[in-house]
Amino acid sequence: MKSRLRKPLVFMLSAVVAVGLASSAGAAVNDPKGQEIYRIVALGDSISVGYEPGMDLSSVAYGYADRLYEQSLFHSRSEFANYAIMGLTTPGLVNLLKGSAESKPLTAVDLQDFSMYPDGVDDQANSVAARAPQLAKDLTNANLVVMTIGANDFGPIINAAKDQSVDAARQIIQDSFVKTMNKYTEDLDEMMTILHKLAPNAQIVLADQYNPLRTEISLYGDIAKLADEVAEKLDLFKDNLNKKGIPLQIAHVSSKFKGDPFLTHLNPLEMDTHPTQAGYETIAQVFADVVWKQYLNPAPRAKGVPISVVINGAESPNKAVIVKNTTFLAIRDVADAVDAEFIWNQKTKTASFSKNGRKVVLTIGAKTIQVNGAVQPLDTPAYFQQSGKELKTYVPLAVISEGLDFQVVFRKQLLTAFINS
Repeated sequence: MKSRLRKPLVFMLSAVVAVGLASSAGAAVNDPKGQEIYRIVALGDSISVGYEPGMDLSSVAYGYADRLYEQSLFHSRSEFANYAIMGLTTPGLVNLLKGSAESKPLTAVDLQDFSMYPDGVDDQANSVAARAPQLAKDLTNANLVVMTIGANDFGPIINAAKDQSVDAARQIIQDSFVKTMNKYTEDLDEMMTILHKLAPNAQIVLADQYNPLRTEISLYGDIAKLADEVAEKLDLFKDNLNKKGIPLQIAHVSSKFKGDPFLTHLNPLEMDTHPTQAGYETIAQVFADVVWKQYLNPAPRAKGVPISVVINGAESPNKAVIVKNTTFLAIRDVADAVDAEFIWNQKTKTASFSKNGRKVVLTIGAKTIQVNGAVQPLDTPAYFQQSGKELKTYVPLAVISEGLDFQVVFRKQLLTAFINS
């Protein structure tokens, strides 16, 4: 079980939105152009936000949900929106979903009392609550909803016990846990019922609660037993909801955090137990195993290769080239990877690429391209580069994304460009 945030905080939530195709994790919904999009929505507390100690307004979160977006990009075009809120409780999430069901903009006060949290949490809660109507729209089309919630429900038990003697602390835990657990599952039941109505086509994955204490702390064993009990009760809860037709799955992150001191930022003075980057990676791996049965990473890059390129789930055999801060790719490799028609005219040094009803024609060295017959400017022209015994035609990434209307997403943390046709 994770404890609540007790560190001064000024944080701005960042959401990533992109367009995409379906993946095997669920049936995707078409966009207006007829292309399928696999949509992910993240809900919950600061773990779903991706918070780490020390974040401020200039920080960009890179948590488990951001990594799941990348995992989806390995499979297909994808879209990701994050509506998680710092310090959110399960009743607070219920209120957010109720407002969404009514297409009603909310404020932080409509969700719960945030006054006990540091500066900045209330502002972040207001920002997300105001987007409750948009949340309803995103959930309607969602294929996957992921969440962590409950840390701020169970956190007060640990906070009440931490300054007591061992015997007194154990008594507090025994007296409080059953009542808190019962209330938690009651709120979860209401929340999941509303969520399934808002997101009828979505797979829902909820994390259990990891033990935030280090093994050397005297109450570690007591809290570990409670974490195990939460996991067992959530499995029973999941089975009951599945019988009602609600497709809930549990991501058992608690078992991965047992005894590993490097997965949280636990500081005995501040009681901050948010995951480290290693912790967020671990959580993402557990979620990905539930959804896709695997967790993917780009292959190690050779020296001098600036970024990885993943095209429809496979890495390009010829690596990207950076010229004057512009990324170039061999267009024939892209054509082969997406099963497109590619024609090369040696006499005119012109390449023609056709896919998805679009045709792009470009000439080596030219500062224009033709897209479906219309001439468009091109800031950085195509060029030849020797690749083994072949001369490859290299084109700027913008040609692929804009001319061919493919989804191109660059993920800075992975130094990887994902291209999905």
